[in-house]
Order: sequence, then structure tokens, then C-alpha cells
Amino acid sequence: MSIITFISDFGMYDHYVSSVKASILKYNSNNQIIDISHDIKKYDLSHAAHVFKNVYEEFPQGSIHIIAVKNYDSSENILLFQINNHFIITFDSGIMSLISSKENISATKIEGLTNKIFPEKFMGEIASKLASGINYTTLGKPTSNYKRFLDREVSISKNKIIGYTMRIDSYGNIITNINRLDFNKNLNKSSGSFSINLGVDKITKISHTYSDVGIADLFAVFNFNGFLEIGMNGGKASQLLGIKNHTPITINFL
Repeated sequence: MSIITFISDFGMYDHYVSSVKASILKYNSNNQIIDISHDIKKYDLSHAAHVFKNVYEEFPQGSIHIIAVKNYDSSENILLFQINNHFIITFDSGIMSLISSKENISATKIEGLTNKIFPEKFMGEIASKLASGINYTTLGKPTSNYKRFLDREVSISKNKIIGYTMRIDSYGNIITNINRLDFNKNLNKSSGSFSINLGVDKITKISHTYSDVGIADLFAVFNFNGFLEIGMNGGKASQLLGIKNHTPITINFL
């Protein structure tokens, strides 16, 4: 029996979350359902992708994941993706390109959707079938024709890294797409000094924890997933610095 996870922008005020779970349990009442989050900002694929990609691989391989978030441009088509030995059921929205940059992701276009008013319930049924051992190849046809977004890439030169803000979390911390490996490579090629440029503010050291600096001071850490995160002890760095999603972040190596 596989684990089924569920992430959506439904919130908990209405019946939608329970209705999808009912569709999962109706097919097999022994299924194990784990909620990742239902507080994703409405229609925000970037938010959903950020939350999901930072946690899904912590679940056992073979887990099945429902991402019930779409934006205004999403197709009603439901796709089943396979990546890193996980199954992901979601809309044809482009969200997979925000979760992984791999070009050879396996995708299946699911057939049999009849209720287009609440297709997420059908996702629950598909997830339940997979968890019960049904072969995914019987659920639809392989496809390589699905939406993709062009992600903002990190620019790396001898003395500089330019990345981008990928997410502002609820604490106002600035999460970038600059990873520890690239940072360390450039640091080892330099004098060992660097400067993270944040407008009039600069950070010149990497902290080990969020509280390594004084109250209201800025810090930079590499988070659990190995990406550069900028914050303020006891405050919201994004508001102080005026940084939003997709803002360039530059590190100069001295």
C-alpha cells in the first residue's frame, strides 16, 4: 500500500479537501493520505512547486502525490508524471518544470475524466487505483506534449554568481536558487571573501543558524535543501530590502 500525499490551494474552510479524500477512500478505505498543505496561495503554481519540491523526496519511493493547483492558463487535462520513483498527478499547467528541470520526465495523459466541474475528485480516484497496484500504463497514453516554463537560471562567472529569488516564505525570508555547491566552488577559487549585495545592505558571512546574528540583523544561510536563504532575526528581510519573487541576487567573490 503506497502513501498518497495531497497539496492544494483549497484552504480548510470549505468541503473540497474532504471531498477529494473521500474519492480516495471510496475506492480503497485502507489508503493512507498525508496532507502536505492546503494553504497554497490561490492559483499560485510557483508557491505550490516550491512547497512540494522541498518535501516530496522525503516520502518513501513509490509514493503518489496529488497537486491540485492550477492557474488561469492551465489545461483541464490531467497528467501522471514519474520522477525519482514517485508518481505525481496534476493538471497540465507547467508546474512540473518548476519542480524539476529534467527534460526526460515520463508523462501519461490520463483518460476517463467525465466530471470537469471538480476534476480533483478524479485525481483522488486515480491515486487510489495506483496505490492499490493498478499498472499506470492502463490509465492513459504516454505523452511528451505538456506545458513547460522556462526557469530563471543561475549565472556563474569567475568572480560572481547571479541568482534569483524563488520564494518569499511566511517569515519574510528570501529563498534563492543559488546552491551551496556553486557557492563553495567560487569561494575556493577566490581569496575566501565574498559579498552578497542587497541594495544598500551587504552580507559577508554565512551563518550556521537563523539566530547566529543579533535581533534585527540580516543573515544568510544555506537551508535544509542546500539553497541560499536570506533573512532577518526577528523581522522580515523581504520587506526591509524590498525584494520580491524573481529579484536578482548577486554574490561578488573578492
